[in-house]
Order: sequence, then C-alpha cells, then structure tokens
Amino acid sequence: MSAPVTIAVWSPLPPSPSGIADYVAEQLPALARHVDVRAVAHEKPAVDASAARTVVDERGGASPRRAEDADLDVYHVGNSPAHAFVYRAALGRPGVVVLHDWSLHQLVLCETVERGDVSSYLREMRRAHGETGSFVGRQVARALGGAILPALYPVNERLLESALGIVALSRSTADRVARGLPGRPLLHLRHHLSLPLEPLPTRAEARAALGLGDGPILTAPGLATAAKGLQAAVQAAARLRARHPGLRLVIAGGVEPGLPLAEWARDAGLGDGLLVTGRLDLADFVRHLCAADVMLALRFPSYGEMSGALVRALGVGRPALVTAGTPAAEEFPEGIVAAVDPGPAERHELEAIIGHLLAHPARAEAMGREAAAYVRAHHDLEATAATLAGFLREVAAGAGAARQTLLAEREADSGRLGFYLDEVRPGARELGLSSAGLGIEALLRELAGGRR
Repeated sequence: MSAPVTIAVWSPLPPSPSGIADYVAEQLPALARHVDVRAVAHEKPAVDASAARTVVDERGGASPRRAEDADLDVYHVGNSPAHAFVYRAALGRPGVVVLHDWSLHQLVLCETVERGDVSSYLREMRRAHGETGSFVGRQVARALGGAILPALYPVNERLLESALGIVALSRSTADRVARGLPGRPLLHLRHHLSLPLEPLPTRAEARAALGLGDGPILTAPGLATAAKGLQAAVQAAARLRARHPGLRLVIAGGVEPGLPLAEWARDAGLGDGLLVTGRLDLADFVRHLCAADVMLALRFPSYGEMSGALVRALGVGRPALVTAGTPAAEEFPEGIVAAVDPGPAERHELEAIIGHLLAHPARAEAMGREAAAYVRAHHDLEATAATLAGFLREVAAGAGAARQTLLAEREADSGRLGFYLDEVRPGARELGLSSAGLGIEALLRELAGGRR
C-alpha cells in the first residue's frame, strides 16, 4: 500500500471575511478523508482543528517550517488582498493553484502599486499583455482605469506558469487555462454545495424564523458591492411593488463602504422595500436563501469568479438571475439560471423576468426544483473533494521533477535575459502559442551576452 500523500493547503480561513475562506473550511474535512491535510493560514483560524493540522504563516508567504515537508502545496488564490500571502508563497514554491478568480488584477495591484512599487506592476502588465498592457497599466496606476480595465487584463500569467497544476472552478476558466498552458495538469472542479441546515426549512418556516413578512422577496446574497447590479435591482424592485404590494429587496449581507445603496433606494422610491441584514452567520444566510422567491446573483464587471452563494441558492431550489457572459451564466445547463444582459436595459430585463416569475409561481417552482436537482447531483461536497484528492495525488506523484524544471526555468526570468523573455511572451501568445516553454531561451541568452 502506497504512503499517504501530505497536502499543505494555503488559504485564508474563517474568521477572514473572504468567501474563499468559507469554501476551504467546508472542504477541508472532506478532503482530509482522502489525503493528509495541513492548513496554512495567515492568522489563527476559527475552524475545526480535527479536520487538518493548522500552521499559522506569520511571515507573509514564506513556507512555515511544519509545512515544508508536505508532498504538495495547494494554493487557493482569489482576487483580493486577503490572498496576498498565498500568492507570494505560490510564486516561491511551485504547487497546485486553485484559481477562484480568472483575473488577479486587484491582488497584483495590492502587491505592487499599493506598496509604492509601480515599476513592478508595469513590468507585470507588459509581461502579460504586451504594449497594450503597458499603456493600460499606466492608466490604472494613476487610478484612471475604472472598474472595467482591471477586469479585462487578468495579470495571472506568472502565477499560472509557476504552477505544477491548476484547478479551475468554472468551465470558462478551465478553457482559458488550457489554451494558455496546453499540457499542464488541469482540473475543472465544480464549486461544491454545502448547506448547514438539513432538512432545509420551508419558505414559510424560514420567513418566520427571520421575522420576514408574507410579501414577495427578492434576495441578493453576500456583500453588496458596485459590481452586483444593485442599482438596476433597486429600480426594478421599486417598479414591481406597484403590481406586487409588500415586495422587498433583501441584501443578505453587509454593504461595501461608499456604496450609495440607500440613495438609490430613495431615488427609486423603494422606501421600506429595502432590507439590509448586515453580515450573517451561515445558518441565517441559508435561511434567507430559503425565504426568497427569486435570487439575484448579478456581477459586472466579472473577474471570472464562481459564486458560492449562487450554488447554495440553486441548492435550496430558488430561481436565480445571473449576468449574461459570466462564468455563472455559462457553467450550468440551459434553464438552470436566467441570464440578464448588463447595461442600460438591465433594469427593464430584471423587471420583466422577475415579474414573470412572480406572476407564474408554478414556473418559478419548477425552475427551482430543476436547479436543486442538478446542483445536488453534480456539486456534491464529498464527490468534489474526492475528485480533487485524486487530481492532487496524480500531480504529487511527479511533483519533484516538475518543480525542479519550473525552478530552473524561473532562473532565466531575471536580468537582461528575463527582460528579453518578457518581451517575447506577449507576441507568442498573440500568435496562439503557449506563453511558457517557447524553446528560444538559448538564442535569447546569447543575445543577452550569456548573462542572467
């Protein structure tokens, strides 16, 4: 019998406000049934210690001593400063990257510009996106990029090229990785479903427990941010109240500082039809999903994320509206979610679709039942953890040699040779070639005068 594989899982963990922290905490016990797991967090976590031995990384990304003997490091990387220590560790010691967001632009900005290192940011943008990246990077560094440009330029190449394997939580992300790094071990892992309340309360039971009324409820789960289409949702909800008295838009979470949600509600005439709960524990969060008639999981611009709140909403059997063209709209078969185009007509589409679902409750219930059946069949926590463990064992089997190869390639990334390589990579990608392993290092080394 082969020796068990030891995995060091790097990620924020609760009480971190990152949604990825909750995802990993839910996954650890199931993963630990298949491999020996050590969790590496940036601060002391509040999770069940029996699921995994926990190592606290207090040095900002250097491998803690007790994690260095792991067979494989697994890095959960998301597009937020909470993942900076994971990002640094992944660049330092190659392992498997679990890519929760396709774009890592905000994370890279945090690690460069926000630390006063604009030149490193501009080099990353040029390395990843060529001359266009240099131009866009200068605008973003001056805070002129707005919300759209960072979403269009993911700046993830260096991290992915440094990975022994990549786990993508959406099909669209997996397809992008496969095009950019053909042959690199890759797993499309469906975002797992985890519900702390079983059996689930009925809609009436959930409303009674939360003190909600009997009128129609539209629920937008999670932290309210500028990207979640809430201005259009507020406008649509205000117009729908004329036909559906007592309708309420519930924000099941907190509000991002500076978001003018109250002003939007006042200007639209929504009045007491808006309810903001503040941050919820997981049990009450799921009760709010159960209490809803329709879920709003909008996102524009999208950084390529797969929403855990959306998967939970579908798992409890609620019809959900998502933004067209995002991973959330492309991940599920037709009929599981309803897609809404972002833009000037968004509020009108929201009003029409929500109004149709509220006017035809049997259709809404049928859509919810189909969604719940699909998610429970294909996003089961135990099954996804077993799939992930199998992939990690395969990568771990060849990790030693693969890691040495990647580290040797990385030695060329400094000095004049590194500059030349950075200039060549964007052009190669524009020609449809892989961004790594171009086979021209010897020629460029000669041009660089044999220097590194």
